Amino acid sequence: MWLARHGEVHNPSELLYGRLPRMGLSLEGERQARALADFLAPRPLSAIYSSPLLRARRTAAVILERQPGLRRVRIDSGLIEVRTAWEGHPLKALEQIGWDFYTHPRDPEDDSLQIIRDRMQRWLKRVLRRHPGSEVVGVSHGDPVLILVGSVQGAPLEPRALFPQPYIEPATVYRMRFDANGALHEINMHVPHAQAAA
Repeated sequence: MWLARHGEVHNPSELLYGRLPRMGLSLEGERQARALADFLAPRPLSAIYSSPLLRARRTAAVILERQPGLRRVRIDSGLIEVRTAWEGHPLKALEQIGWDFYTHPRDPEDDSLQIIRDRMQRWLKRVLRRHPGSEVVGVSHGDPVLILVGSVQGAPLEPRALFPQPYIEPATVYRMRFDANGALHEINMHVPHAQAAA
């Protein structure tokens, strides 16, 4: 099981893009996605899943180009970005709250850490059930990726325990190996575009 963050986003206005539409990859993001696709190419995948948002779909599409045995990307809302009313606000506004919009929600309908964890865990269980023993990749977003990674490792459900500083780079991918009972056996992190540039 592989879980990836999308490539860098074209965001000249420096907004918290959240679930905003039309937020595609930058040129650097395209390069990062190609490096990720190259990294995964030697591993024949049984399926590619993606968040419905453009930046994730584009990253997944680049991965698909290097997987001749697959014909499509499966869009799955279980991988979607965090819902927050901070969406569309300048990134500088997030600096004032230490980037923690879970402790400082703007709207009672905002996603909590528990909502995101539960959504990602449901996705993981579905995929493990559908593709037992197979190589599968899911393309999601930074916080959902880190929340699931923390969850399977037993981390407390709090920002300081889940979100590393510095934050994970775009197109980072985690490999998670589970036993037949769904228990985590091994986890590794890779940043293919950084490895390619080294």
